[in-house]
Amino acid sequence: MSDCECKTIRCRRQGPVLRVTLNRPEVLNAIDGTMLVELREALADAGSDRAIRVVLIDAAGEKAFSAGIDVAYVKDMQGLEAREVGRELHRTFLMLRTTEKPIVAAIDGLCLGAGLELAVSCDFMIASDRAKFGLPNIHRGIPAIVEAAILPLCIGIQGAREMAYLGEYWDAAKAERRGLVQTVVPAGELDAAVRTLCATLADKSPAALGTQKEIIHKWMTTDLESAIDFSINTVMLNFMTRDQKEGMAAFLAKRPASFEGK
Repeated sequence: MSDCECKTIRCRRQGPVLRVTLNRPEVLNAIDGTMLVELREALADAGSDRAIRVVLIDAAGEKAFSAGIDVAYVKDMQGLEAREVGRELHRTFLMLRTTEKPIVAAIDGLCLGAGLELAVSCDFMIASDRAKFGLPNIHRGIPAIVEAAILPLCIGIQGAREMAYLGEYWDAAKAERRGLVQTVVPAGELDAAVRTLCATLADKSPAALGTQKEIIHKWMTTDLESAIDFSINTVMLNFMTRDQKEGMAAFLAKRPASFEGK
């Protein structure tokens, strides 16, 4: 996938990493219909490009990763239109969860509403110490919906209730303490931290990572026995890949493995 400058996002190849930047800083990177379409197109391209091993999503400006849905985009919508926006959000966030490449969210500033749903749909959330998280929808008379449904898996039902009912912001320290993000670093170290994580992920077997992501999705969305059965059958297929043979051979030879994603 080549570098691109779309209306609402910017894509840059950095070796095996595709950096996708939410690029509407003038409205705190609020999400509109165009951004949702462009994100899906970028993810589809990354998914089909074997040279891309990791997707990194960050945002332009220091004030916000994303302040949520663009109010100007939805304010005049009626019921059926609002439902379609919810479906568009879900299509995009589900794609984040099911694209076989690992996806890292680098969060600086506000991460609210639909912006939080986007971030929590990624595989890793790395935050700066000035990041803030919340579901302020309730202050506008709107319940949290769509991928906010993942939050009980991340922070427990009590944490999800706290966020959704009160609409209060969590600072980065509380988000880390409650398990919402993996790591919090000083703002000046955020880029280095996400680069290190992306490099670590890019060094793994793409085939194994893709399989593991698919398995985890099943853990989240099916009953226990079905998830375990799926895991067993999927690992059987993984044992047919070159990467698995290379990983085992490298272990026995006490050398670094060289994975090709096959």
